[in-house]
Amino acid sequence: MSEVKQNIRLRFSKEADIRFISHHDLMRVFARALRRAGLPVAMSEGYNPRPRISLPAPLSVGHRGASEIADVGLARWTRPAEVRSRLQAELPDGIRVQSAEIISPHPNRQPREFAYRIPLLAGHCLRISGVRSLLAREEILVSRRCKDGAREVEIRPFIRQLRLDGDSVVMLLSCDNRGTARPQEVMRALGCSDGADYFESAIERTNVRLAS
Repeated sequence: MSEVKQNIRLRFSKEADIRFISHHDLMRVFARALRRAGLPVAMSEGYNPRPRISLPAPLSVGHRGASEIADVGLARWTRPAEVRSRLQAELPDGIRVQSAEIISPHPNRQPREFAYRIPLLAGHCLRISGVRSLLAREEILVSRRCKDGAREVEIRPFIRQLRLDGDSVVMLLSCDNRGTARPQEVMRALGCSDGADYFESAIERTNVRLAS
């Protein structure tokens, strides 16, 4: 084990074909890139030490991420700008490190809000009246697939903002200990279907906000 001397928070984008890799594969991509960059990554305890890397807000496979978060614990003080430049040189196409900053030794990594933009296809069915009608509802139940089958989930409390912006749907979804809503669930509640009104692979998460 190596003690964490410094925590660095990275903001990065995930685009192009690499958006189709899983959360666990993305963790491995960062671990390999940090190792190749020769950065002093702190390691966990136990028989199988792992690099101190946290991706606190997993992104659905296939979705784009414009401002994702990765926290890295370092065993030696390193300038954030150096971490960013050395790491970027080892990351594959599709991942771009936008910023690196020093954060608290014990950061709160609980997600609080997710912002999304979903481009609509030509001929889509959605109208402003449909958005207003959905927001006026006190309850929005959706069916969610789980390991033991399907269950109904109430998503209305999680929809903070929802609007049409040109030919895109923009939404802000909250997250707490009860969970969150999924952008596809909101689209289905609006009466939109994947392939007819939008493509799921075009969903972009534009921002992630963690608890203060």
